[in-house]
Formats: sequence, C-alpha cells, structure tokens
Amino acid sequence: MDYLKAVNNLNEELYERSGETEATFIYWTNGFVDCIKFGELWLWDSENDDRDWIEDKNDYEPFEPFIKRMFNEEVEKLHKLKF
Repeated sequence: MDYLKAVNNLNEELYERSGETEATFIYWTNGFVDCIKFGELWLWDSENDDRDWIEDKNDYEPFEPFIKRMFNEEVEKLHKLKF
C-alpha cells in the first residue's frame, strides 16, 4: 500500500472541497507501524486495521474510502460537541 500517495490524494481532495491547507492528513511511521492521522486525530494504524474484510475479494475494503469514513465519523463526534 502506498500510504504517502493515499495521504496526498486525501489532502488534495480536502483542499479542492474546502481550501483547507493548515489541517491535513498525515502519514507517520516508526518503521514498524504505519499510521494515518488528521492533525492529532488517529484515524488508522497498521497494527489495528479496522477495515472490513470482503470475502468475495479476499481483501480489505479500499483504503481511501475507509479513511474518509473514519474522518467523517470523527467530524460528526466533534460536531455534536458544538455549543
């Protein structure tokens, strides 16, 4: 999996939709574990891959749509905290 390419695609889409350049998706690794974050929000890591397994394809669900879903779930949680 090319995580850098996925993060670049996500950041490009975020910019195209909102013009956002300060808050971005981030790829991080310590050499053993790969992680995708948005700012300080931890969305995914290779040690705890929560993507759905698709039996027909014998593979996980596509990566970028999964990250978008996790991001949207976190945004919804934050939105509920609005005063």
